[in-house]
Amino acid sequence: MSRHLRRLGEDRGLVPGTPVDASWPRPRDARRHPRRVAMLSVHTSPLHQPGTGDAGGMNVYIVELARRLAAIGIEVEIFTRATSAVLPSAVELAPGVLVRHIDAGPYEGLAKEDLPAQLCAFAYGVMQAWAGHRPGHYDLVHSHYWLSGHVGRLAARRWGLPLVHAMHTMAKVKNANLAEGDTPEPAARVVGESRIVAAADRLIANTRKEAEELLRHYGADSSRVTVVHPGVDLERFRPDPSGVEVGRAAARARLGLPQDALIPLFVGRIQPLKAPDVLLFLGGPVAGRTAVAPRADHGPGRGWAERQRPVEAGRAAEAGGAPRHR
Repeated sequence: MSRHLRRLGEDRGLVPGTPVDASWPRPRDARRHPRRVAMLSVHTSPLHQPGTGDAGGMNVYIVELARRLAAIGIEVEIFTRATSAVLPSAVELAPGVLVRHIDAGPYEGLAKEDLPAQLCAFAYGVMQAWAGHRPGHYDLVHSHYWLSGHVGRLAARRWGLPLVHAMHTMAKVKNANLAEGDTPEPAARVVGESRIVAAADRLIANTRKEAEELLRHYGADSSRVTVVHPGVDLERFRPDPSGVEVGRAAARARLGLPQDALIPLFVGRIQPLKAPDVLLFLGGPVAGRTAVAPRADHGPGRGWAERQRPVEAGRAAEAGGAPRHR
């Protein structure tokens, strides 16, 4: 995340080192530190528990990015769709980070595929929130995923601000790698993403390969694409101070797992796209010994994950193990 912040600063002329592209819109005062970012996450709230519903890696990315921005003095307001009538209009996620709930469509029972029809209502709610502030309240619009990019494109133009967009996934890339029986992404998404790419002042790619895909599939302007590798929270993920072997043994003891078994670990949502069953079939043969089936850390089971458990148990038995859910 720190690289993301540094790149944003360099592109705004705030940190010496990298020349500012002529294509990047000049801020109202290049010498002024940006005060506030309007961040858009239409289809999933940063307040949701990762692993439930549509909440996943993007939620973690947005939360951590917003916190890091706030830590260096840049306030962040995250706009997301309200999914309950009892939600407050605004919630403080962390000091300097505010989550704003926007009414757009029914609170419950609305699939992600149905959200494009609610983008006008969402954009209206964002504009209403902005109208309650003095001019110049925001300095930058940062949208995540194509649904948010549509609203971000409108907001950035209306407010006269730069638009930074992160695709996270791309329809054309998905469609180019469809497996047999997969449903292609709709044409509306393909067209929408193309418009967002053309309008964005800065496109954030997680990897060089993603940047190349933006250029190849969408004709993105290379001068507006920046590769920012996702960071790691070293306060949470770090080597055990007592050593790898000692730490592994202690962790297995706490979880009641055999000390000498091969234990693949799957961390993520239990859904076909993530293919957790692949570990069940590859774990044992790769190591040449029986594997303990993956421990699935996905939080409270919902929908497909709950229905998949009996199937997963059968596959685990074939692989010589038994699934453990947490």
